[in-house]
Amino acid sequence: MRIIAGYRRLRRSRQIINVMVRNGFGGLMEMLRLRRIYRKGKQSEIGLVSPRAKRLRLAFEELGPTFIKMGQVLSTRMDLIPHDIFLELQKLQDQVPPVSPDKIRSEIESELKSPIDDIFSQFDDMPLASASIGQVHRATLKNNNKVAVKIQRPNIRQIIEDDLAILRSLAILAERHVPEFRIYNPVSFVDEFAKVLRNEMDYTLEARNMERFAHNFADDDTVYIPKVYWEYTTNRIITMEFIEGVKISNIAELKNRGYDIKSIARKGAEAYIKQIFVHRFFHGDPHPGNIYILPNEVIAFMDFGIVGRLTAGMAAKLNKLLIAVANRNPDKIAEALLQISIISEDSDIEDVQAEIAEFVDKYYDATLGQLQISALIQEMTEISFRYKISLDRQLNMLGRVLAEIEGIGRQLDPDFNIVPLIQPFAKGLIVSKISPREILDRTSKIASDYANFFINLPNDVRTALDKAKSGKLRIEFKHIGLENLVSGLERSTSRLAFAIIIAALVISSTLIISLEKPIGPSLFGIPIIGALGYIIGALSGLWLLINIIRNRTLS
Repeated sequence: MRIIAGYRRLRRSRQIINVMVRNGFGGLMEMLRLRRIYRKGKQSEIGLVSPRAKRLRLAFEELGPTFIKMGQVLSTRMDLIPHDIFLELQKLQDQVPPVSPDKIRSEIESELKSPIDDIFSQFDDMPLASASIGQVHRATLKNNNKVAVKIQRPNIRQIIEDDLAILRSLAILAERHVPEFRIYNPVSFVDEFAKVLRNEMDYTLEARNMERFAHNFADDDTVYIPKVYWEYTTNRIITMEFIEGVKISNIAELKNRGYDIKSIARKGAEAYIKQIFVHRFFHGDPHPGNIYILPNEVIAFMDFGIVGRLTAGMAAKLNKLLIAVANRNPDKIAEALLQISIISEDSDIEDVQAEIAEFVDKYYDATLGQLQISALIQEMTEISFRYKISLDRQLNMLGRVLAEIEGIGRQLDPDFNIVPLIQPFAKGLIVSKISPREILDRTSKIASDYANFFINLPNDVRTALDKAKSGKLRIEFKHIGLENLVSGLERSTSRLAFAIIIAALVISSTLIISLEKPIGPSLFGIPIIGALGYIIGALSGLWLLINIIRNRTLS
């Protein structure tokens, strides 16, 4: 099985590399030392004339589900990619032809261990939506409840696992051969992406997310979350209540039904702000297809495969930033922003602080009505990329979500501004942090941590001393930046050993030929064994010379 998987992944690797080369990224493949794998060929016309961002998006769409999902994740990482690519990846189309009805019915019956006619009184073979990982069908249960059934495509997990293994190998090559990429930790990014994608493919996690959202909004009659039917839900199928409403982007139909468009914009934004600042658990994919309007202008959310979380630690750092913003203190704002970032060792911290201070000064006297989240995020993105500042993934998602909500709000109401709506929730977060109860809780936790530290200290010291006495105490040192030197030494050693073998082969062949009594059969008086030794030595020497020239080094 491993041999089959290895061969399958090798073929897929060639396909991935050839698609990237065809779309104008041959230079990157060269940097990753992959020129021996891809077939040499001309770039397509689009690979020669189109902007790089468009070429990258088209390559991802051609390569399928894993790369489409990776592009969508990258479109939330404003700190990792240039702004033109960030904007272009948001256009990724996750729409593919549907799987045939027979295969879908077979998948459902296999997962639910029952004939489809025993589960549903009606099942619509025409999907409501068809994406790269799964598709959604409308159905009716035996009790006449209308449901939406989301089912994964056949073999999609194997396809994605193969791609993830290949992406991790490419990330390792990127860290090894492209020094500029190391600050962004490509391997860590791929590992985190793999975790996100595997979670998204587990529909039971999505179902639990839905129930958590339903619990959080149980007392809010302006928000509705569909019900999950657990008896017809597995990690590959999720069956949920079918929602009949109007897509939030269908403004004409909303007006036709007499809905208050401005009120909908405000309610939708407040629902998201509440998720972020109150629940610290928010919907991570707020495009218009996932938000519907029900009667009485109730907001219904769909698709909970991607969610964001604010940990207590991150919320505390965000709180510090909000306090600095409230006090309009540029130095404190810069300090708070740097605390939620990872900055490259190559970046000058004073330059970064000066840039952030200049950014803050630009908006110092602006009124709330003059501020736009999307514009603020764009400028912060450019600063982050310019100074190689890496932000927390959840904060990146938070920024993108707020920008998308602001965009939807302005489609509904050109005068919509999300900043004044955020202000009361942010103030509530600040006040909660300085409340007596919060201070008491934090003081109690700190006291408990110190108590545990001093209780465990004698035992920890004794353990360390015992290990030192017995010679079992180990101290590890990690050398940074010596990878290229080690790689070069290994390559040089291998070539030297090969050259010695070639020399030995030539010398032994010379001795055989010079003997008065030939060894073995001869041709024109020359021992065949000696002649073969010369030929093998010459070919091996030629191969070694070509290898050295190709790598442009004599090391």
